[in-house]
Amino acid sequence: MKNIIRISVWGLVALSAGYVYLLAGTTPLGQNIIIKEEPLLDIDMEQRRTLHYLNRLRVGAGLIPLVSNQKLESAAKNHASYLIKNGLIGHYEDKKRVGFTGVYGSQRSMSAGYETSMVIENISNNNFTYKESVDGLMAAIYHRFGFLDFHIDEIGIGVLQSKTDRSQTAFVYDMGSRKLVDLCKKKREVKQGRYMENICIDKKQKIKLTLFNETLQKNRYRNSKIITYPFSGQEDIPPAFYDELPDPLPEYSVSGFPISISFNESYFKTIKMISFELFDEESNEIEDTIIYSQESDPNRKLKKFEYALFPLKRLAWSSNYRVKAVYEADGKLKREIWQFKTRDFKTPIRSVTADSHSFNINRGEDNIFYFPPKSKNDTLGSLKYPASLDISFIDKNTIKLIALTTSNKRLVLEIGDQQLHLDIKN
Repeated sequence: MKNIIRISVWGLVALSAGYVYLLAGTTPLGQNIIIKEEPLLDIDMEQRRTLHYLNRLRVGAGLIPLVSNQKLESAAKNHASYLIKNGLIGHYEDKKRVGFTGVYGSQRSMSAGYETSMVIENISNNNFTYKESVDGLMAAIYHRFGFLDFHIDEIGIGVLQSKTDRSQTAFVYDMGSRKLVDLCKKKREVKQGRYMENICIDKKQKIKLTLFNETLQKNRYRNSKIITYPFSGQEDIPPAFYDELPDPLPEYSVSGFPISISFNESYFKTIKMISFELFDEESNEIEDTIIYSQESDPNRKLKKFEYALFPLKRLAWSSNYRVKAVYEADGKLKREIWQFKTRDFKTPIRSVTADSHSFNINRGEDNIFYFPPKSKNDTLGSLKYPASLDISFIDKNTIKLIALTTSNKRLVLEIGDQQLHLDIKN
């Protein structure tokens, strides 16, 4: 967000970046403003970086990397194009709209020639780097479990940016199993016993249930027994979670980054979670949490052996956390303990509060200002600011600010019901 078209002496930056599950508001722009032009994406490079980064996270968590599949990529690109052309977000397509290739991701994948309907789809919108997209989806618990699925081994990624409005982007991820593809390619007749149908692109083909389960087992056995996220030793974790559709915390506009643990059902028959706890770097337990399982998840999206812990308040920047999960696996008492660290910056983070809102800054230097939420719904809105400043959002409570010139008088920024006072020197 570096390129600036200077129209007059005021700028406006809106927190518009979101994901498919985010409710993105629009802010009316006045006639006399500065419009910060979004970066032009290198689509091919962004797709390669996205796959590399996602695989780095999967391997770090203990899962096999995903291999690129051209048919899935075609399906993902088709849907990205549909979203951009129609100015939409979401997983569903309307056959009356331009660019329609299928109502659901499974139909779009088969339309592109993919041999099975067993496809997982993730989408983010209005992101400008692979990292923004993947990290945002990893912060959203239901989408995270899609990326961390035990069965998938291939993926197609479609990235697209509007040619007329750079602020509109789409990252589409379609994921499947080569093992199921190979199963669907082999024609076989099921004469008796239980079977699965509507699994293959050939609707008439039936798959024997035992063979279907054996096929799923092949990939599960290639993965670790237990997957945690953040994984042990992981760094650069965003401290906050905002919104997802469906929303696991509908009463909260801002909360802490969720912690998850999932158990590979190829290695376990029964799991009973006894305790799931989060501790700060001083070993104090963070008690204000909610824990979801398949049974307690209000949206019924979590699967068997998937568990999520939601801190109800934001985690701290640049801080270490420890997680402890005690559980009973097939009658045996066990525990997992691991640590992770939230995102750090080379630039010091300055907290803006009612008692601390005046700061001295130097021209041309990066400054990060964090506005701690005062309630579960306290997030920043759009910000109007003088042209002598360059401002961008890091998240909904944190901004990056650079003074482009010095000032003989103190600048005062109104951000919601808060103020930021700046004295700018050389």
